[in-house]
Amino acid sequence: MSFLPSMNHLLAADLWSENLQPLIKACAHSHDLQQWECFPTSLTHMVKWASVTCHPTCSDRRRSHLMVYKTLPIPGPSGVLYPVSVHLYGFLERFSVGDFGNWDGDCTKAACAIQSLSISGVDNAGAWRNQLERLNLAATFASRILKIPLPAIQFRRHIHMQRKVFTKAHHTTAAHTNPPVNNSPQNTHLPKLPDYPWQWNGPLEILECNENGTISPIHEVLLSRGDFVEIDAEFDLVIVCTHAMRTHLCVFLTCKQILRLQMAQAVQHSGGRLPSPPTEVRHMRANASTQDHDVLPLSEPNLSSATPPLSSQLASTSTM
Repeated sequence: MSFLPSMNHLLAADLWSENLQPLIKACAHSHDLQQWECFPTSLTHMVKWASVTCHPTCSDRRRSHLMVYKTLPIPGPSGVLYPVSVHLYGFLERFSVGDFGNWDGDCTKAACAIQSLSISGVDNAGAWRNQLERLNLAATFASRILKIPLPAIQFRRHIHMQRKVFTKAHHTTAAHTNPPVNNSPQNTHLPKLPDYPWQWNGPLEILECNENGTISPIHEVLLSRGDFVEIDAEFDLVIVCTHAMRTHLCVFLTCKQILRLQMAQAVQHSGGRLPSPPTEVRHMRANASTQDHDVLPLSEPNLSSATPPLSSQLASTSTM
């Protein structure tokens, strides 16, 4: 994975609040970083550092390209491709990262099943802007290499990423014909997995960095909104053709790993402010009962200035 640097720090730790800087610096020693671990800060550097190539196994033409490292992270055969992945820091917002994400068990919807999450910078505007600029630099680079325009700025405000729950297989094998389902009493909640050609991608790796620096796996139910996390993400290049026969490039992020660096309560106690809850929108309805609205008490009438009822006016007129 590569780190998104600032102008003065290879991990951009200097842009985050003081209580978060030690957490980021503990993730890596900046003086030990190799060239491929330092994300570029300019398009000139990006050209020398990364490349966009055809995906060797993907049959989906929309996702037929990968952003890869030009310099191999580890020694290996020349035919191996290493997709560019980045470290992202932020506070958890909405997330659905269970083993099956948003999948409801309907096998006909396997293609739409995803795990997803969003992060934000809360009060760390400089650090957050730096991350967005680096991500948009990568999007611009891919757009110019492929000569396909971007419809708009790809990364604004919150950073959203997702991961497919199932992948469509291209070759039939005995292991993939009937996906195994563990029917033990401990796993009675597991749904029946889709048949071939769909393959379950397995659970998303979720980890926690303990106070002593050790990293251990945790269950997704332990995550909370406001946790400060490090995300390992890869770029997902998608070529979109509109109804007007115009082609443009959309750049998304695929989440590979979640590492919790600090719990939400600890962030709050150390001086950070958690994201405020979303504003509630209530729609007024016609013919609603009074129970649906706050009932205001009727004010007492001013008897001295009150207009007499019509019946009393008629009575006084008839006596005249």
